[in-house]
Amino acid sequence: MGGEVDGELREGYLDLTVRALDLRIGRQVVTWGVGDLIFINDVFPKDWVAFISGLPLEYLKKGSDAVSATGHWAGASLQLVAIPRFEGDTLPEAGGRLRFHDPMAAIEWRHTDDPSPSVEHTELGARLSRNVLGWDLSLYAYRGFFHAPAGEVEPGPRLRLFFPPLDVYGASAQGSVVGGVVSLEGGYYDSRGDRSGRKPAVENSSIRLLAGYQRELVPDLTLSAQYYVQVMQKYDEYLRNRGAGMPRRSAARHVLTLRLTQLLLHQTLRLGIFALASPNEGDWYLGPEARYQVTDALSATLGVNVFGGPRRSDYGQFEGNSNLYVVVRYAF
Repeated sequence: MGGEVDGELREGYLDLTVRALDLRIGRQVVTWGVGDLIFINDVFPKDWVAFISGLPLEYLKKGSDAVSATGHWAGASLQLVAIPRFEGDTLPEAGGRLRFHDPMAAIEWRHTDDPSPSVEHTELGARLSRNVLGWDLSLYAYRGFFHAPAGEVEPGPRLRLFFPPLDVYGASAQGSVVGGVVSLEGGYYDSRGDRSGRKPAVENSSIRLLAGYQRELVPDLTLSAQYYVQVMQKYDEYLRNRGAGMPRRSAARHVLTLRLTQLLLHQTLRLGIFALASPNEGDWYLGPEARYQVTDALSATLGVNVFGGPRRSDYGQFEGNSNLYVVVRYAF
């Protein structure tokens, strides 16, 4: 209900340093990759309800109960992450206050099978990073699960939501080029539960690529743009086995983003706009925002979230949730 008050611990951890080894134990936000609202190797859980509702952007990233160990030697760093208790993305719930496309809306009885805490179900991640000739280079590996659930209809009928197993292998590079910053990232999503592409409930394996460029046009005015493509593997098998009522996805999803940020009044006023659109699937998102830093501790933000596109598309399904938001924040 809209009038309910809820809360959770987002971060609470202990940091330890032993020579060249940094340890972090507890609830923490793990952030990987170089994308701006495009996540390839950042496979850790997200709170999409917070994003749709207009909460500050950092709340899109959820905390995980994890152990993180980062070692540093010879100019390189290796981070190992273990998450023994799985936590999925926070998504709108059927019958809740947020609207979204639910192809199984007619099935009221549903339950979710989360991976139980165990050694076998522990999520594992590794990131190897090094600066080479002015470029920040990283390699990534992850073994765990998709954080958005898949749905399978069982006798009754009832809907079982579950999290299919997933491996991700990727890389990123970021460096200065032609007066700006170029960002490159790629990843292969190995859908271990459906490598054949024949299970309609489980997402197929895919290749995901990102290229971005950011530059300060004039003092205090910054422009950044990105191009992202996601290519589904075993697409013919997907078409042959697609379930009734399920939206038909494209073999490749293309996405373009643009962010423009202007700082004014001695950088106390920040005006920004973020735009995202898929030219081949037709869905889009627009997020203009103005933030004024009243004091070092107090800020006020006014913004708008606008979603559009076909009803079954990624962002078009949230069109009914377009909103105006106001945030007053005091940090101490």
